Order: sequence, then C-alpha cells, then structure tokens
Amino acid sequence: MMQKNIMVFGVTGLFLMTGIACAHHSFAAHFVVEETVVIEGVVKEWWFHNPHTRIYLDVTNDEGEIAEWMAEGSGPNVLARRGWTKETIKVGTFLTISGNPARNESNSLHYRSLKTADGKELNP
Repeated sequence: MMQKNIMVFGVTGLFLMTGIACAHHSFAAHFVVEETVVIEGVVKEWWFHNPHTRIYLDVTNDEGEIAEWMAEGSGPNVLARRGWTKETIKVGTFLTISGNPARNESNSLHYRSLKTADGKELNP
C-alpha cells in the first residue's frame, strides 16, 4: 500500500513539473532575433509586474498617425537587481526604444535599450 501511494505521488509530481516546465515560452518563438527596430514615443503605461515588464507607448508614424506600441522586457526581479523600480519610467516620458520586433507583426517588441529625450540611457 505504501509503495502504491509513493508511486501515485511520484507520477502526480511528474505531471505537475511537466506543466511548469512548459509554461515559459521561447524568446525566438515570439520575437525576430535577427532584426532590430527603433521606435520613439510617449509612455502611456508602465507595468513593473511579473512575468515581464511592459511599456505602452503612443508612437507617431511617418503619416502623423498615432499607433500604440507595447515594449516587453525582463521581469521586475531582473530589473530590480539593476536598480530599477516602478518609478524608473513615468507616464508622459518620451522614450527611444530599440529591440526585437514581434513575429506576429503586431506593434510590439522586446526592448534591448531605452533612452530618454535628454539622452539618459536606461540599462535593461
């Protein structure tokens, strides 16, 4: 009976671990690693939340139309170790963001570098 219980718990544990292992996604599955795009815009929203930080910006295109972009970055724990807080980026700030574009051709990217209007570089 004891061996049966151990076996049931062991198999259940394996199923649970499989789900956890598959939960995270591949970077290359969502973003084009070989390409870099640069966008400039005004921050509408800043998420300093797990699993990934996000910056939502209003970006003006060549025709003068405003498009919303989403820039995704590392998790807040990684950025906090580099000195970031939820106050690092403020709504209304003008940013130049460089990063890898989304594979699904949406207005989104994974940010690699950020620069404020006064030239200050934020190290993600």
